[in-house]
Amino acid sequence: MRLSIALILCLLAPLGKAFSESLVAEGAKLEEIASGFETVEGPLYDGKGTLLFTDIPNEHIWALDTETLKKSLLHEKTEGANGLAFDGQGRLLMCKGKGRRLSRFEKDGKETVLLRPLRKNGEKEFPVGANDVVVDRSGGIYVTVPGAGMVYYLEADGSGARPIVSGLQGPNGLMLSPNETKLYVSEYKEQRLRVYELVDGEARKGTIFAEVEEKSDYGCDGMTVDEQGNLYCAGPHAVRVWSPEGELLETIAMPESPTNCTFAGKGSSVLYITGRRSLFRIRMKTVGVR
Repeated sequence: MRLSIALILCLLAPLGKAFSESLVAEGAKLEEIASGFETVEGPLYDGKGTLLFTDIPNEHIWALDTETLKKSLLHEKTEGANGLAFDGQGRLLMCKGKGRRLSRFEKDGKETVLLRPLRKNGEKEFPVGANDVVVDRSGGIYVTVPGAGMVYYLEADGSGARPIVSGLQGPNGLMLSPNETKLYVSEYKEQRLRVYELVDGEARKGTIFAEVEEKSDYGCDGMTVDEQGNLYCAGPHAVRVWSPEGELLETIAMPESPTNCTFAGKGSSVLYITGRRSLFRIRMKTVGVR
């Protein structure tokens, strides 16, 4: 029996995803490059060869030379610093769980508190921790507060803190699209990602962007994005990559459930992944934006 070309293409269409090209560089393998921590988080590249990351329970911030892979202790007694970012002036922002605030390191080494988030319970308010932070090109600051179910926005100078998203279930990681017209937020235990349109610092038209089908005790955590607009989300048990349209493109299996990820190093084509106790990396074909 002879089949038409059109019919053959229709039959193969559902298999198209299986034949799609991997985003991982040819021959690249996942490398463990540092270990011995308790809970690693907050990977942040300075654009000059150094990757910062946090060890939350030990209250440390480490600096890793991405060429030599030598690490040095940068800050101690961080009060559970988690997510990190640089503000528009290059100052370090820290989300503190134990310290229950978003802080900024000044050039003179002093610390400025930018946000002390609260959770309402009836008529009472209780302090809660900040989790993750991202900064846009104009310096605007976005931060997740899981205990309050909110995402806050602050002006570039750290003033004017206000919630722009509320009613979430444990918001955790967050990321901006390359053109900064969209804000992605992960809900940890629900293992799903939400996306919002950004207009003048306001988040609108929130929808579910993607969900992890394989349920786990670990959830959707920190995120990064590449120049094509693909979204990389750490956890559970893998880094998953979704297209801007929400199609699952890649699943990078991990030996321990990852907590966050970012692009770093020369050319920004190496994906650095923080795990529960270790730091990993893998070379990609794509180039990271953040």
